[in-house]
Amino acid sequence: MAEQSQERPETLTHPLSPRWLERPDGYRHFESAYFVGHGTDTFERCAEELLHWEVKIRSGFDIEVDVGDVLVGSADMVSRAAGAESTADVDARADGVRPGRPPRVEPGQEPTIRVRLGPFRLPEPSRVIDVFEAEDRCGFTYGTKPGHPITGEESFILIRTADDRVFLVLRSVSRAGLGIWRLGEPFVRLAQIIYRRRYGRALRR
Repeated sequence: MAEQSQERPETLTHPLSPRWLERPDGYRHFESAYFVGHGTDTFERCAEELLHWEVKIRSGFDIEVDVGDVLVGSADMVSRAAGAESTADVDARADGVRPGRPPRVEPGQEPTIRVRLGPFRLPEPSRVIDVFEAEDRCGFTYGTKPGHPITGEESFILIRTADDRVFLVLRSVSRAGLGIWRLGEPFVRLAQIIYRRRYGRALRR
């Protein structure tokens, strides 16, 4: 993977920095590394999965992304499980997207992210700020939009160390969302703990 040459957007989590030194005031900060495995094959597999939203999907989220005039994403798997192929599947395959899998993460993308809570799907409006790919580091950063339970930014960073170990690093800054979400902040914090643990296991095999 060659690092993209375009000018990098500013982020609060500095995902390309080996050490996160500049942390913004007014937010709760989180950083943790989760061991995934060893070797180039593991890194390349995990990079492909990470950049197609698999960490979020495997952790309990539905992801849909606009492809032309349709939404393609993990939610389509419900219709296929019943033996039906959606129009989105057909159109997505024509565009080179695997049916039931969201398109590759792209800067500026505004996916429809829904957290699964029993029969309910809680929307989390978000926007992808940056996507980065290098020989030993790749991932993406997204920020929240109005209506999200929190206000902040999160980075998913896959790294391969000099001794060929592969880690998923999570970095985030967050504070209470607007409106009614301020009342539910204790529950939102608990949910963050639960989902971070799921993220840490999502790429392991």
